[in-house]
Amino acid sequence: MDSAPKVLSDVNSSWLTRVLHEAGALDSHINVKSIQLEPMGAGVGMMSSMSRILMDYDQEGASSPESLVIKLPAENETNRAVAEQFYLYLKEVRFYEELAPLTSAASPKIYASSLDENQNFLLLMEDATDYRMGNQVIGATLEECEICVAELAKLHASFWGKLEAVDWLPHIANSENATNMAHGAEMGWDQLIEYFGDQVPFSINERRDAYLANIDRLQNLLDQAPTTLVHGDFRMDNMLFGQRVEHNPLIIVDYQGPLKGKGIQDFAYFLCHSTQIEVRRQHEQALVQSYVDGLIKGGVRGYDFPQAWEDYRVGVLYSWCVATVTAGTMDPDNDRGYAWMAKMVERNGVAIEDLDCLGLL
Repeated sequence: MDSAPKVLSDVNSSWLTRVLHEAGALDSHINVKSIQLEPMGAGVGMMSSMSRILMDYDQEGASSPESLVIKLPAENETNRAVAEQFYLYLKEVRFYEELAPLTSAASPKIYASSLDENQNFLLLMEDATDYRMGNQVIGATLEECEICVAELAKLHASFWGKLEAVDWLPHIANSENATNMAHGAEMGWDQLIEYFGDQVPFSINERRDAYLANIDRLQNLLDQAPTTLVHGDFRMDNMLFGQRVEHNPLIIVDYQGPLKGKGIQDFAYFLCHSTQIEVRRQHEQALVQSYVDGLIKGGVRGYDFPQAWEDYRVGVLYSWCVATVTAGTMDPDNDRGYAWMAKMVERNGVAIEDLDCLGLL
């Protein structure tokens, strides 16, 4: 998109008018008269800058959106550097442009997207703030888990064994992304202990060297065919729960980290990072079965509970790498960011011990 805004101060009514006309979302005789920007709440979109745009028009139109959400690169330089290292902005733009239309799993409607050679990106999307945003600090209830698992199975079934030709999407293993994850975990472990040491079990910290040495093996275990689209950050803060009859049960957002790999990695990551500990303990086997049943409903064959359970334990253990990169290399930026990272580390550590995942090393 020519002359796309790079920062929020570049967003204006004339640009929005042109974009909405081109998207067919605004009648050609109607113009945006004025706008108001409302930054999203603290801890939302740590890898990006997000704001609502409230719009007034020069005349009424039946289909004119009253508000939109705009997503731009993170203003926090530390977090932007991490996003650029992992090509998060490129992957999110290309997901919405190329892959979102191919799945029945709900994601926000996109009105405009752009990406330049310096990884300046823009997404202009529907405003879904009338949905209820998930809360990773509180953690997922059983009902929320069931909703998320059902939608996740739809997402994975859509792309099961169908992504090899998508060359911009990296594999979990044997890719630049995989190397960056391994290096990030090694570099971030000390900061993880400094910031979140009270949440890190002694059993994990004492196996630091063994864990780091096995990251590439865990990645390879999670990258066996048939692979699918792994969301990469399937956590509560990226879940929007429908509140009205006309709503989808769930909208999944924040596709900055998609990968090719075993879909169970998303499932494991969600249960051990976002789900209340007692809910996971009491219901994880039933939820694994629900995930498998959802895949079967979506047309997947040959993936049963025993294989899913084995993969799930590997995914819980590998999720510690993601937790270490996140909590050990990113700037929590605010109290809300620190709080969800602390819960992520705590829950993952407890799950690793509950499931004897260290025995996989």
